[in-house]
Amino acid sequence: MLTSDAGRLERHTTIRDLWSEALDILSAHHIEFVIYISVAADRTEPLVLTNMPELYHDAAPVTDPFLEHCCNSYEITHTGPGYLSAHPYLSEADRSFVERAGEVGFQSGLGIPMRLQGSTRFGGFNLGTRLDRPAFEARIVPKQEEFRVFCLLLHRKIEELMADTPPRETEFRDLLITPPDAQLAGLSPREREVIYLIARGLTRKECARHCGISPHTVAEYTKSAYRKLGVTNRKDAAAKLSYL
Repeated sequence: MLTSDAGRLERHTTIRDLWSEALDILSAHHIEFVIYISVAADRTEPLVLTNMPELYHDAAPVTDPFLEHCCNSYEITHTGPGYLSAHPYLSEADRSFVERAGEVGFQSGLGIPMRLQGSTRFGGFNLGTRLDRPAFEARIVPKQEEFRVFCLLLHRKIEELMADTPPRETEFRDLLITPPDAQLAGLSPREREVIYLIARGLTRKECARHCGISPHTVAEYTKSAYRKLGVTNRKDAAAKLSYL
């Protein structure tokens, strides 16, 4: 699973090596094109990582139409020339940008907004494929939440490396990845983090590694979250998350 592969991200100490690892992992899951953009709250300090830099030779990253979506929504959107008809609000300049991506081979993709609890930066990933729309919807769209979890874990690791604040091995990480969800409002931030990862299929050991705590502590948070949600197992917990 892609979420299991995410454990390989944690070993890296430079953004360059982390990005190379991420591209290798995503390629194995049929993602050929990757764009990552994040900015400060006032849209300054842009960070752009991509394996298709030619897109930005004549366009500033902060003008990428996907970044505007990230500013206003947390919803995954479908991108690329194959989905231009689904976004009639795009300007001519925006449509031209998307068409240039298509000339490189990017036909369909997942636009996944990124925000972390504990950080003011925002942005997202645009994961592209050469697939036409029917093939994309058959092979990639059913796994889009799995791609979201992977990207959230990658985004957090990038932010930690940017800030030069590596997670402490015995304390819960400062930046939390859990998307907003009213169903989880009654849980503590740490309970939400653990139940989100557990519900997405991560093992206790994997969850412990990504949270910076022990498997025993994961079990305690899971038990507490189950009680508050009124469920007794992973499957029922996942059903409580509205975006699953």
